[in-house]
Amino acid sequence: MNIRDGNIFESMRLVLPEHRALMAQIQRERMKRKRPVLTEERLEEMQYTLSEAIRKGRAVRVTVFTPERDVVLVGSVSVRGRELRVRTVNGVRVVDVRDVIGVEAVNSDSR
Repeated sequence: MNIRDGNIFESMRLVLPEHRALMAQIQRERMKRKRPVLTEERLEEMQYTLSEAIRKGRAVRVTVFTPERDVVLVGSVSVRGRELRVRTVNGVRVVDVRDVIGVEAVNSDSR
């Protein structure tokens, strides 16, 4: 790797321990996933699915973005401000609505 590639420490022959830790941190930052950008149409579709599920008391499958991996929660939902509360078989999970990247209706027999 060249200095031009953005990391001066990786191009050195001798690396101090504090530089090695910084190199590891830089590498972890590069490996983090980027948040997907949702279209206006997709956001409206998710909002409609959520509102129908709340109105009819049906379960939904909510996909939540985290930097490591996507988390899928299945259950009934309610919304309070910017919080989405998903009641699953393991309890209630509170999710920031800005982290939601997918909402799908769930058939009652597939739960």
